[in-house]
Amino acid sequence: MSYFTLGKIDAIDSTNEELKRRYKLEKIVHGDILWALDQTKGKGQRAANWVSQPSKNITFSIFLSQKELQLASPFQLNCLVAMAIESALNNLDIPSVKIKWPNDILSANKKIAGILIENLYRGSQLNASIVGIGLNVNQENFIDLPHASSMKLCGGVSYELEQVLDTILVELESKFTIKEGFETTLHTFAQNLYGFGEQLNFHYQNKPIVGTIRGVMPDGRLILAHPNGEVKNYNFKEIHLVY
Repeated sequence: MSYFTLGKIDAIDSTNEELKRRYKLEKIVHGDILWALDQTKGKGQRAANWVSQPSKNITFSIFLSQKELQLASPFQLNCLVAMAIESALNNLDIPSVKIKWPNDILSANKKIAGILIENLYRGSQLNASIVGIGLNVNQENFIDLPHASSMKLCGGVSYELEQVLDTILVELESKFTIKEGFETTLHTFAQNLYGFGEQLNFHYQNKPIVGTIRGVMPDGRLILAHPNGEVKNYNFKEIHLVY
């Protein structure tokens, strides 16, 4: 694809870390992708590791320049990437695909993909972002990960990794090149969230709370309506969904 430049490697510690190293050396350009068949120190959200069976799944990172994307907010990138993966999986006939706020991808209430975005600043200005994506494709065993699944487990067939990656990149290019207002992006993103409009259970400051997802703020905060009528916004690090 012309929009992206794809590099493939057998094994590396972390594709995100490698692209950050290249960024520091100024040996990277917008659209560069690094795909690793084995990631020995993959990174997830909340400083967690992303564990992936070698050659069974897809783990890759993309370097994106703010100058090229011209996004209204860093969270807009989060929305675009999550919706691109959701669209790709729908195109591959994966059932019941939803986004779990802020950026996990579920199929039938099980996590099959995660996104880690690391923003790079020069002073106070966003200069670029590195988007790490991990997608469980053909892995079938997830020891001690009861909420994890894969495309194969959800779709019932094995998948060619190259075909899956190509499908994702087509959707990503579409999201990055079709100019859409941020408000429209936020609205569509919220509509595609797991449990949108439903009463759900959350943990907030180590205490259980109940809320109904009403939308998301431009900075990514989740808007919850509570049974007592109160509507509050929550940051990613202070609340998590119990499902």
